[in-house]
Amino acid sequence: MALPDSYLTKTLSASNRKTWTYSTWIKSTQPRRADTQTLFGTGYTGNSSFMYLYLTSDQEIGINGYISSVLSINLKTTRKLVDTTSWYHLVFRCDTTQSTEADRFRIYINGVEETNLATSTYPSQDSDQGISANVAHCIGEFTGLARKFGGYMAHTHFADGQSYAPTVFGESDSTTGEWKPILNPSVTYGTNGFFLKFENSAALGTDSSGQSNTWTVNGNLKQSISTPSNTFATLDEWSHFANHKVGFGGTGLLSYANATVGMPCFPMVSTGKWYVEFKSETDNTLSYSYMLGIVMNGRNATFYGQVYTGGSANWGKDSAGNGTGGIAYKPNISTPVITSNNSDTNYGTQASANDIIMMAFELNGDSSKIWFGRNGTWFNAPGTSNVGDPANGNNPGLTFSQRDEFWGIMMSSSDNQANNSTKETYVNFGEGRFGTTAVASANADGAGMGAFEYAVPSGFYAICTKNIKNYG
Repeated sequence: MALPDSYLTKTLSASNRKTWTYSTWIKSTQPRRADTQTLFGTGYTGNSSFMYLYLTSDQEIGINGYISSVLSINLKTTRKLVDTTSWYHLVFRCDTTQSTEADRFRIYINGVEETNLATSTYPSQDSDQGISANVAHCIGEFTGLARKFGGYMAHTHFADGQSYAPTVFGESDSTTGEWKPILNPSVTYGTNGFFLKFENSAALGTDSSGQSNTWTVNGNLKQSISTPSNTFATLDEWSHFANHKVGFGGTGLLSYANATVGMPCFPMVSTGKWYVEFKSETDNTLSYSYMLGIVMNGRNATFYGQVYTGGSANWGKDSAGNGTGGIAYKPNISTPVITSNNSDTNYGTQASANDIIMMAFELNGDSSKIWFGRNGTWFNAPGTSNVGDPANGNNPGLTFSQRDEFWGIMMSSSDNQANNSTKETYVNFGEGRFGTTAVASANADGAGMGAFEYAVPSGFYAICTKNIKNYG
């Protein structure tokens, strides 16, 4: 489930306020938010007793609570969840009946208890806390202070009256050692307990615990096909230049007037054949207003995001040392060009606002290739009438050397300052949406992965962890 400033609500009945467990998987995609992002808790409005679990603006995990306006609990980790491309399993374990102070509330990340805390105010023994009081509870929001969560959630459990170790909900993979979810754990949920699988796109608040504690959806909540078991690529919020705001799940890029931004995706790929789609609302025809393509990792990593710093610098074209190693395509200018090795080559036909640009690329050493197309039609090879044919490896826009590097998707966008408005630019890595708008078609790749507007060329795949494992 992806939460683009949306959330779930439910009034839980009065129940056990001393002992409970909350387990969830999250992937945060908006770490630059100025305030905390709420994971689960009660509201602030009209309540002198409340509690909420949160992610700080610095990406620490914490919990804060008051009873009758008196601080009852304040814990915060020193560990920061800075990887916006990975899923994290969080377990919050409350049991105020414990005689040992540090056992009354415990936080776990990927199965490991966090004992190095920046703040450590524990609840008093046998005290009732804010969760499971007869008030409205929220997932992804702290009502009254508007601290919504931006990112993904999966496999969310609440066990009322039970203090469970993280091994109830997750385990180490016997082959890779990676921490992974137990899909059907043995849990006693209790009166207020719930298990949200987010598997019904029309009813994302459906409870699968057997307790019938279904939640109400608020806002434009969307189901995501990205899961802890198979992560699709997202834009990397940490690697950008200039002002911008990332849309939910890292799939949308909103840029401000007269500001160009650049963001690569993660995970990156080192070999294989990959397919991506782009869509932009901008009709700006300036050369730096809308660029997309691929960029190298490794020795060029320090140049990420420096897409436009005066002159004509962008990835693939170095001006005053501000460019990056890669390939850029500029679809909106009157004569579109593909840029690499510090030179431009005329390629394709001019795009307009809301056109969908397809990109297919193959990483294969010195014989690597890239193709672009628009609205379902692949462009001719530059300077020819030979139609691009990614499926058969023919008529690419460019043949290039991989240079033994990892490569990632790069995208930048800006609006014309004279328009006095903002435009949105989106990338579909296979989630089946441009921002919050679903694609009209749902074309999967040959492995059955992803949902794209246009047919994925045979032999090409969506960038996701399962495909990278099998085809990368």
